[in-house]
Amino acid sequence: MILDGKRTLVIGAGSGIGQATAILFAQQGAQVVCADLNEARALATVEQINAADGTAWSGVVDISVKAEVDAIMARAVELMGGVDVLVTTPFGNISMELENLPEAQWDFEHGVLAKGTLFGIQAAVPVMRAQHGGVILVATASIFGDYGAFTHPAVFPAYGAAKGAQEMLIRVSAGQFAQDGIRVCGVQPGFTLTEGSIAGLEDVGIPLDGFLAQGAAGMPMGPGQPEDVAEGFLFLASDYGSYINGYCLPVDGGSYAARFGRLLA
Repeated sequence: MILDGKRTLVIGAGSGIGQATAILFAQQGAQVVCADLNEARALATVEQINAADGTAWSGVVDISVKAEVDAIMARAVELMGGVDVLVTTPFGNISMELENLPEAQWDFEHGVLAKGTLFGIQAAVPVMRAQHGGVILVATASIFGDYGAFTHPAVFPAYGAAKGAQEMLIRVSAGQFAQDGIRVCGVQPGFTLTEGSIAGLEDVGIPLDGFLAQGAAGMPMGPGQPEDVAEGFLFLASDYGSYINGYCLPVDGGSYAARFGRLLA
Protein backbone atom coordinates (compact mmCIF):
# COMPACT_ATOMS: atom_id res chain seq x y z
CA MET A 1 0.00 0.00 0.00
CA ILE A 2 2.12 2.84 -1.29
CA LEU A 3 -0.16 5.58 0.07
CA ASP A 4 -0.57 4.02 3.51
CA GLY A 5 -1.71 6.70 5.95
CA LYS A 6 -1.85 9.50 3.38
CA ARG A 7 -4.68 12.00 3.78
CA THR A 8 -6.12 12.85 0.38
CA LEU A 9 -8.75 15.13 -1.07
CA VAL A 10 -10.03 14.30 -4.56
CA ILE A 11 -12.17 16.94 -6.26
CA GLY A 12 -14.25 15.43 -9.03
CA ALA A 13 -14.51 12.06 -7.30
CA GLY A 14 -18.10 11.43 -8.34
CA SER A 15 -17.30 9.97 -11.76
CA GLY A 16 -14.67 9.24 -14.37
CA ILE A 17 -11.00 9.84 -13.66
CA GLY A 18 -11.64 11.43 -10.26
CA GLN A 19 -13.71 8.48 -9.09
CA ALA A 20 -11.14 5.96 -10.31
CA THR A 21 -8.39 7.93 -8.56
CA ALA A 22 -10.26 8.10 -5.26
CA ILE A 23 -10.92 4.35 -5.33
CA LEU A 24 -7.33 3.50 -6.24
CA PHE A 25 -5.91 5.78 -3.55
CA ALA A 26 -8.13 4.11 -0.96
CA GLN A 27 -7.05 0.67 -2.17
CA GLN A 28 -3.46 1.80 -1.64
CA GLY A 29 -4.06 2.79 1.98
CA ALA A 30 -5.06 6.45 1.76
CA GLN A 31 -7.90 8.15 3.57
CA VAL A 32 -9.98 9.97 0.98
CA VAL A 33 -12.40 12.87 1.05
CA CYS A 34 -14.41 12.46 -2.15
CA ALA A 35 -15.70 15.85 -3.29
CA ASP A 36 -17.89 16.57 -6.27
CA LEU A 37 -20.47 19.02 -7.53
CA ASN A 38 -22.92 16.10 -7.54
CA GLU A 39 -23.48 15.07 -3.92
CA ALA A 40 -25.13 11.76 -4.75
CA ARG A 41 -22.25 10.68 -6.95
CA ALA A 42 -19.66 11.64 -4.37
CA LEU A 43 -21.55 9.61 -1.78
CA ALA A 44 -21.72 6.62 -4.14
CA THR A 45 -17.92 6.68 -4.49
CA VAL A 46 -17.56 6.83 -0.71
CA GLU A 47 -19.91 3.90 -0.25
CA GLN A 48 -17.91 1.84 -2.74
CA ILE A 49 -14.66 2.62 -0.92
CA ASN A 50 -16.01 1.96 2.54
CA ALA A 51 -17.64 -1.29 1.42
CA ALA A 52 -14.17 -2.49 0.43
CA ASP A 53 -12.79 -1.65 3.91
CA GLY A 54 -11.39 1.70 2.86
CA THR A 55 -11.83 5.01 4.66
CA ALA A 56 -13.65 7.81 2.88
CA TRP A 57 -16.00 10.74 3.38
CA SER A 58 -18.06 12.73 0.90
CA GLY A 59 -18.27 16.44 0.27
CA VAL A 60 -19.87 18.88 -2.15
CA VAL A 61 -17.90 21.53 -4.01
CA ASP A 62 -18.14 23.79 -7.04
CA ILE A 63 -14.49 24.10 -7.98
CA SER A 64 -15.13 27.39 -9.79
CA VAL A 65 -16.12 29.09 -6.50
CA LYS A 66 -13.19 29.94 -4.23
CA ALA A 67 -15.20 29.91 -1.02
CA GLU A 68 -16.41 26.39 -1.75
CA VAL A 69 -12.90 25.12 -2.49
CA ASP A 70 -11.65 26.69 0.74
CA ALA A 71 -14.56 25.10 2.60
CA ILE A 72 -13.97 21.57 1.28
CA MET A 73 -10.27 21.89 2.14
CA ALA A 74 -11.20 22.96 5.69
CA ARG A 75 -13.61 20.02 5.96
CA ALA A 76 -10.91 17.61 4.80
CA VAL A 77 -8.50 18.99 7.40
CA GLU A 78 -11.18 18.67 10.07
CA LEU A 79 -11.92 15.05 9.12
CA MET A 80 -8.37 13.82 8.60
CA GLY A 81 -6.17 16.23 10.53
CA GLY A 82 -4.48 17.48 7.37
CA VAL A 83 -4.21 16.94 3.62
CA ASP A 84 -1.12 15.28 2.18
CA VAL A 85 -2.41 15.02 -1.40
CA LEU A 86 -4.88 17.16 -3.32
CA VAL A 87 -6.12 15.88 -6.69
CA THR A 88 -8.36 18.02 -8.89
CA THR A 89 -10.07 16.56 -11.96
CA PRO A 90 -12.50 19.26 -13.10
CA PHE A 91 -14.58 18.90 -16.26
CA GLY A 92 -17.62 20.57 -17.79
CA ASN A 93 -19.37 21.12 -21.10
CA ILE A 94 -17.15 22.64 -23.78
CA SER A 95 -17.67 24.59 -27.00
CA MET A 96 -16.18 24.39 -30.49
CA GLU A 97 -17.07 28.01 -31.20
CA LEU A 98 -14.53 30.83 -31.37
CA GLU A 99 -15.81 33.73 -33.46
CA ASN A 100 -19.20 33.65 -31.78
CA LEU A 101 -18.14 32.08 -28.49
CA PRO A 102 -20.40 33.51 -25.76
CA GLU A 103 -18.57 35.28 -22.99
CA ALA A 104 -20.48 33.18 -20.45
CA GLN A 105 -19.17 29.97 -22.03
CA TRP A 106 -15.58 31.25 -21.95
CA ASP A 107 -16.06 32.22 -18.31
CA PHE A 108 -17.54 28.81 -17.47
CA GLU A 109 -14.71 26.80 -19.03
CA HIS A 110 -12.02 28.97 -17.48
CA GLY A 111 -13.87 29.06 -14.18
CA VAL A 112 -13.92 25.28 -13.88
CA LEU A 113 -10.44 24.62 -15.27
CA ALA A 114 -8.12 27.61 -14.85
CA LYS A 115 -9.72 29.29 -11.82
CA GLY A 116 -10.52 25.92 -10.29
CA THR A 117 -6.86 24.94 -10.49
CA LEU A 118 -5.83 28.27 -8.97
CA PHE A 119 -8.35 27.93 -6.13
CA GLY A 120 -7.20 24.38 -5.39
CA ILE A 121 -3.58 25.48 -5.15
CA GLN A 122 -4.48 28.48 -3.00
CA ALA A 123 -6.48 26.32 -0.61
CA ALA A 124 -3.87 23.58 -0.34
CA VAL A 125 -0.66 25.58 0.07
CA PRO A 126 -1.27 27.02 3.58
CA VAL A 127 -2.34 23.60 4.87
CA MET A 128 0.63 21.81 3.33
CA ARG A 129 3.11 24.51 4.35
CA ALA A 130 1.98 24.20 7.97
CA GLN A 131 2.56 20.44 7.91
CA HIS A 132 5.89 20.83 6.04
CA GLY A 133 4.93 19.14 2.81
CA GLY A 134 2.34 17.81 0.42
CA VAL A 135 1.49 17.08 -3.20
CA ILE A 136 -0.92 18.97 -5.47
CA LEU A 137 -1.98 17.12 -8.62
CA VAL A 138 -4.11 18.43 -11.48
CA ALA A 139 -5.75 16.67 -14.40
CA THR A 140 -4.61 18.63 -17.45
CA ALA A 141 -4.67 17.22 -21.02
CA SER A 142 -1.84 16.04 -23.25
CA ILE A 143 -3.90 16.67 -26.37
CA PHE A 144 -5.42 20.03 -25.54
CA GLY A 145 -2.94 21.81 -23.30
CA ASP A 146 0.23 21.52 -25.41
CA TYR A 147 -0.90 21.45 -29.04
CA GLY A 148 -0.63 25.17 -29.60
CA ALA A 149 0.04 24.80 -33.32
CA PHE A 150 -2.02 21.67 -33.85
CA THR A 151 -5.71 21.08 -34.31
CA HIS A 152 -7.37 20.61 -30.94
CA PRO A 153 -7.09 24.13 -29.48
CA ALA A 154 -8.73 25.39 -32.69
CA VAL A 155 -11.56 22.87 -32.32
CA PHE A 156 -12.16 23.61 -28.63
CA PRO A 157 -10.56 27.05 -28.19
CA ALA A 158 -11.70 28.00 -24.66
CA TYR A 159 -10.95 24.50 -23.38
CA GLY A 160 -7.49 24.44 -24.95
CA ALA A 161 -6.67 27.89 -23.59
CA ALA A 162 -7.83 26.89 -20.10
CA LYS A 163 -5.77 23.70 -20.21
CA GLY A 164 -2.72 25.75 -21.17
CA ALA A 165 -3.42 28.01 -18.18
CA GLN A 166 -3.58 24.97 -15.90
CA GLU A 167 -0.16 23.82 -17.01
CA MET A 168 1.37 27.27 -16.48
CA LEU A 169 -0.08 27.40 -12.97
CA ILE A 170 1.47 24.00 -12.26
CA ARG A 171 4.93 25.09 -13.40
CA VAL A 172 4.85 28.42 -11.57
CA SER A 173 3.53 26.86 -8.36
CA ALA A 174 6.11 24.11 -8.43
CA GLY A 175 8.87 26.71 -8.34
CA GLN A 176 7.28 28.94 -5.74
CA PHE A 177 6.39 26.30 -3.16
CA ALA A 178 9.16 23.72 -3.45
CA GLN A 179 10.93 25.29 -0.47
CA ASP A 180 7.82 24.46 1.59
CA GLY A 181 8.12 20.79 0.68
CA ILE A 182 5.18 21.03 -1.72
CA ARG A 183 5.27 19.35 -5.11
CA VAL A 184 2.86 20.41 -7.88
CA CYS A 185 2.38 18.22 -10.95
CA GLY A 186 -0.17 17.39 -13.60
CA VAL A 187 -1.38 14.27 -15.30
CA GLN A 188 -2.18 14.66 -19.00
CA PRO A 189 -4.76 12.10 -20.09
CA GLY A 190 -5.30 11.42 -23.74
CA PHE A 191 -8.83 10.61 -24.85
CA THR A 192 -10.29 8.64 -21.96
CA LEU A 193 -13.57 6.76 -22.04
CA THR A 194 -15.54 8.55 -19.35
CA GLU A 195 -19.16 9.57 -19.18
CA GLY A 196 -18.07 13.20 -19.43
CA SER A 197 -15.84 12.79 -22.49
CA ILE A 198 -18.46 10.80 -24.38
CA ALA A 199 -21.16 13.33 -23.50
CA GLY A 200 -18.83 16.12 -24.60
CA LEU A 201 -18.52 14.58 -28.06
CA GLU A 202 -22.27 14.15 -28.27
CA ASP A 203 -22.81 17.77 -27.27
CA VAL A 204 -20.88 18.96 -30.32
CA GLY A 205 -22.36 16.37 -32.67
CA ILE A 206 -19.39 13.99 -32.93
CA PRO A 207 -20.38 10.30 -32.72
CA LEU A 208 -18.03 8.24 -30.55
CA ASP A 209 -17.57 5.46 -33.11
CA GLY A 210 -16.60 7.92 -35.82
CA PHE A 211 -14.26 9.75 -33.49
CA LEU A 212 -12.46 6.57 -32.49
CA ALA A 213 -12.23 5.33 -36.07
CA GLN A 214 -10.86 8.62 -37.39
CA GLY A 215 -8.40 8.95 -34.55
CA ALA A 216 -7.28 5.31 -34.37
CA ALA A 217 -3.88 5.89 -35.95
CA GLY A 218 -3.18 8.63 -33.45
CA MET A 219 -4.04 6.48 -30.44
CA PRO A 220 -1.42 3.70 -30.58
CA MET A 221 -2.82 1.95 -27.50
CA GLY A 222 -6.43 2.92 -28.09
CA PRO A 223 -8.55 5.16 -25.87
CA GLY A 224 -7.75 5.16 -22.19
CA GLN A 225 -9.77 3.99 -19.22
CA PRO A 226 -10.16 6.10 -16.06
CA GLU A 227 -8.14 3.52 -14.12
CA ASP A 228 -5.18 4.05 -16.46
CA VAL A 229 -5.07 7.74 -15.63
CA ALA A 230 -5.56 7.06 -11.91
CA GLU A 231 -2.34 5.07 -11.93
CA GLY A 232 -0.50 8.17 -13.13
CA PHE A 233 -1.86 10.12 -10.18
CA LEU A 234 -0.91 7.29 -7.84
CA PHE A 235 2.69 7.33 -9.03
CA LEU A 236 3.06 11.09 -8.63
CA ALA A 237 1.35 11.08 -5.22
CA SER A 238 3.62 8.33 -3.89
CA ASP A 239 7.20 8.42 -2.68
CA TYR A 240 8.22 7.00 -6.05
CA GLY A 241 7.55 10.48 -7.46
CA SER A 242 9.30 12.33 -4.64
CA TYR A 243 11.75 14.18 -6.94
CA ILE A 244 9.22 15.01 -9.65
CA ASN A 245 7.99 18.59 -9.51
CA GLY A 246 6.47 20.99 -12.04
CA TYR A 247 6.03 18.19 -14.56
CA CYS A 248 2.93 17.14 -16.49
CA LEU A 249 2.96 13.39 -17.02
CA PRO A 250 1.31 12.17 -20.24
CA VAL A 251 -0.86 9.12 -19.61
CA ASP A 252 -2.24 8.80 -23.11
CA GLY A 253 -1.02 5.54 -24.63
CA GLY A 254 1.30 7.40 -27.00
CA SER A 255 -1.30 9.78 -28.44
CA TYR A 256 0.82 12.89 -27.91
CA ALA A 257 3.81 11.24 -29.56
CA ALA A 258 1.59 10.16 -32.46
CA ARG A 259 0.35 13.72 -32.95
CA PHE A 260 -3.26 12.75 -32.48
CA GLY A 261 -4.37 16.34 -32.97
CA ARG A 262 -3.33 16.42 -36.60
CA LEU A 263 -5.58 13.49 -37.42
CA LEU A 264 -8.72 15.47 -36.70
CA ALA A 265 -7.86 18.40 -38.97
